[in-house]
Amino acid sequence: VLHGAGREDIDAVMLGSGRPFILEIVNPRIREADLKVLEDTINAQNEGRIGVTDLRWSARSEVETLKSHKGHKKYRILVDIDGSVPDTALQSAVQKLSGAIIRQRTPTRVAHRRADKVRERGVLDIRYTGKEGKDFVLEVTGEAGLYIKELISGDQGRTTPSLTEVLKTPARVVQLDVIHVEGTDQVKSHGTS
Repeated sequence: VLHGAGREDIDAVMLGSGRPFILEIVNPRIREADLKVLEDTINAQNEGRIGVTDLRWSARSEVETLKSHKGHKKYRILVDIDGSVPDTALQSAVQKLSGAIIRQRTPTRVAHRRADKVRERGVLDIRYTGKEGKDFVLEVTGEAGLYIKELISGDQGRTTPSLTEVLKTPARVVQLDVIHVEGTDQVKSHGTS
């Protein structure tokens, strides 16, 4: 059983500091392993897909600590915005979202598997850092549970405020990368995925 600190959409890439996890092996046949050899084997067989570091033995009690930890996450986002948006307009929109409390109704993309409710989450920081081709690059640090794609798109008004709402023009996430899970130093590192 894999116990991870949080989760992301399948198309999001976990970069930077990685994500702590605990791998629980139920009824193991082999009860001892060289963790360095295991780490090297995992990394060699999964190069370019996942990597693990700092593997160590853990106690059962650490699973609850890991699962209950609600660290803030920092994302690097490529954003496509309809039409021509001056950098100054984007900078102004970003300033309005920085520090904002966002009201998010369960996103349409997950509504089939989650209860329809409104949650409030904070945008701790958001910055416009430049362009990559025609796409804008934003870095967002948000509270655990903040739906980042909807922060950008607005999800047809289900998330407010959003970048789309503030700019008054449609915007959408092209690429979403997690670059840091804050507070993971409070949760002892078990590896990255």
